[in-house]
Amino acid sequence: MGWEPGTSNAHFGAWMTALDQVTDINRRHYTASVRAGRSAVADLLPGALGALVSAAALTVLGLRPRFAEFR
Repeated sequence: MGWEPGTSNAHFGAWMTALDQVTDINRRHYTASVRAGRSAVADLLPGALGALVSAAALTVLGLRPRFAEFR
């Protein structure tokens, strides 16, 4: 054990350096993907909200005659 070349600690240090590089690549890709996903959702949100309100209004209008039967 030790930090001299060819020892276990030196191998572990090299492995950690490589792992940190891969982790940084993955972190940058993840951050970019989250940013792209949020912008895509933000563009669709007004249309989705309008569709939800329309569906709720049409449901209420469609059920009014059925509810009137119970009066």
